[in-house]
Amino acid sequence: MKLLLASILALCFSAGAAPSFPTLEKVRSWPVYDARAEGETDLGDLCRMARLPCGLVAAKGAELKAPAGPIAGLTVGAVLDRILAANPGYAAELREGALFVSRPKDACAAALEKPAAEAHHPARSARVAALMVLRDSGWAAQGNAGLVSLTGDAEDARYLSVEVLIHKGASVRRTLDAIARGDGRMMWSAESDGKTCAAFRFRDWRAPQAIEKGSTFVSVSGPGKNP
Repeated sequence: MKLLLASILALCFSAGAAPSFPTLEKVRSWPVYDARAEGETDLGDLCRMARLPCGLVAAKGAELKAPAGPIAGLTVGAVLDRILAANPGYAAELREGALFVSRPKDACAAALEKPAAEAHHPARSARVAALMVLRDSGWAAQGNAGLVSLTGDAEDARYLSVEVLIHKGASVRRTLDAIARGDGRMMWSAESDGKTCAAFRFRDWRAPQAIEKGSTFVSVSGPGKNP
């Protein structure tokens, strides 16, 4: 099934080969899957229904919701257009397999394009890995606050385990996208205060699983370089 994005993307990382990702135009034609025939939707709902890893940079308090409407039988493009129409000023793009939504020239989105700290993080839940990257790459307060708020492994049972290798030149945004892609069902979001990213949140829609030793290896390089 074409929507099993995580499996497809994993196959793209064969040794020595540059990964091949679907285009946004291709993804727009994919059907969405939801038990509801109609209802309200937000960007997180779309990512869940399309089984897409996602990233969002939004103004404080913005949830990117859309009014209630049909869901059954729609495509990713139809639902995405409904969300964007209800939230003027936001634009979407597919960056290396991860759907990313932000406002043009947003200061937080621009800040996330700075290089992430080079590191090799051992296997952790995707959310913990993302918080560690943020902690080490200029958002120590937000990263540490997120890590301290977690009460134990059981709280992250919805996230897959990822091992992350960050090479020189990899941006923070690209690293967060890669972690979301490694998880397959994760959405990260950053709250913009007009100057930088004031807070970060994470969502995952996978059913809770038993904690396992296996993990997905995520290698992140700078633009134009193979992972």
